[in-house]
Order: sequence, then structure tokens, then C-alpha cells
Amino acid sequence: MNRFRTILSIVLFFLIPAGAAMAQQKPEANAALRYWSAFAQMQDSAITPDQAKELSLIVEGSAPYSDLKYRDLVEKNRPALETMIRGTALPYCDWGIDYELGHDAPVDYVRKALEIGRLNVLYAFHLSIAGDSDGAVRALAAGVRFSRDVASGGTLFAAVVAKSLLASDLRVMGFLVHVSQPELSATQKSTLKRALAQLPPDGLDWQSAVKREFAVLRMPVRTSEGDTPLDPEAQAALAEIASSYVAMLGNPALLPELQQKIASAPPPVPDMIPSPGRVLEAKQSLTESILQLNSALR
Repeated sequence: MNRFRTILSIVLFFLIPAGAAMAQQKPEANAALRYWSAFAQMQDSAITPDQAKELSLIVEGSAPYSDLKYRDLVEKNRPALETMIRGTALPYCDWGIDYELGHDAPVDYVRKALEIGRLNVLYAFHLSIAGDSDGAVRALAAGVRFSRDVASGGTLFAAVVAKSLLASDLRVMGFLVHVSQPELSATQKSTLKRALAQLPPDGLDWQSAVKREFAVLRMPVRTSEGDTPLDPEAQAALAEIASSYVAMLGNPALLPELQQKIASAPPPVPDMIPSPGRVLEAKQSLTESILQLNSALR
């Protein structure tokens, strides 16, 4: 009996630490799961193209925000927004995208993220007008973290959407810093600065997004007649362009050389490549916006 107890004690000694480690890695720690819950809670959240244009004008300061027009939509989606905001406090985000599916990999989460991210901008305006500047700052800081998570593990499509959301958050932050009455407190500014400090140097990890983009582009295209792979010449050109594309993001002077490689590549490669000029412009404008806001928050 004593021998049995000794063996059982040894087994438990090794199992308990393993169980504790598993407990520390609960699936709830993945922010993406919380975001999916927020997506499911959204109501009447689809913003029309005209509304999207109006929202862009609002965050750019070219048009006033009308709380009378948007408050019902915002309040209806407050539970979804609060779920999203709580999700941004979790330590990591893994959307679980199966890139083995290649061009058929699902990206619905990006479209849902765009919807709730836009709602969050309206939420920040709504809270600010209601006199809840702490709530507005909290929403915007969460929006920054959410934008970072939208791009996490994604292709250029996810990165471009994340950039759009992040740029909107930054504009509203700037609005609150320069126009808000009363002025933002030192604590509120510190909250915004901490959120910005969690971003990569260029706002998003553009290089990783480009690498995943080209990994998908190199995969066969699925058609009704079966998978259609690129021919060896096109594959070689695509591999060389991918390397040059990543290098260009670190050294913009390489853009003309990259554009020449794309133009001289065999078909259908030139038509497959996302415009490097536009991607570089998006990256640079985001970096500049972050620098300007950090300066304003000093």
C-alpha cells in the first residue's frame, strides 16, 4: 500500500504542474475568440458606402459628427463594442486562418472587423459628446489595440483594413487632444500613449503581411477544372518580386527597381501584385500620423 501511495504521489507531482500550465493557456486568452463574440452581437452594423464617406469626413474634421444621427446605432451596439474592448486586453490574437487553403482562405473576420472598428469610432465621439471623456479615451485606446490585432497573422488585405481603422482612431485622438473641452488629463493622455507604445515602429507589421500575401499568391488557383499552379517561370518571378517587395518596405529608394521587376514579369504575375506604391504610401502616412500624435501627447 505504501508503495502504491509513493507511485501515486510521484505521478501527481508531474501532472499538477502540467495541469497548471494548461490552465494558464486557456483558450479564452485568445482575443480573436472574444472578437468573434463581439461580431455576433452586432446589430444593424453594416455601414453603407455613403455613410462610410461621411464617417471619413467626420474623422478628418471636414464634417461634424451628429450624435442625433448615430447615437441609436451606437447604443444598440454598445454590448458588442464593450465585448470588443474587453478583448483588446487579452495577451494575444490568433484568428486561426488556414492558409493551406490558399486563395480560398476565409477572410470574413476582416470585413466584420472593419464594421465594428468604424462603430467604435462613432462610440468614441458619442461618449465624448456625452461628457464621458474617460470612456472615449478608453474606446480609442482599445481601437488602437484592436487594429493591431486585425492585422495579426493576416495578409495585406487585413493590414490595409487595419491601417484604415488605426488612422481613424489616430485622427479622433488628435481631435480630442486639440479640441476637447475640458482638455484631456495627464492620465488620459498616458492611456493613449501606452496604447501607441504597443504598436510596432511602423504601426503594423507590414513585412509579415507582405510575406503572407506572396505565400498565398504562389499557391495554385482553384477552378472548376481543378487546381491551376503557376508555371515555373512565373513562380520564379514571383519569388524574386516577393523578396524585393519586403526589402522595399525597409528602403523606399528601391521602389522604382521593384516596379520595373513587376512590369517585366511574365503574365499573369504583374496583375497579381498589390501596388507597391500604394502600400508604401499607406505605411509612411501611418508612421507619420503616429509620430505626430505622440508629439501632441507630450
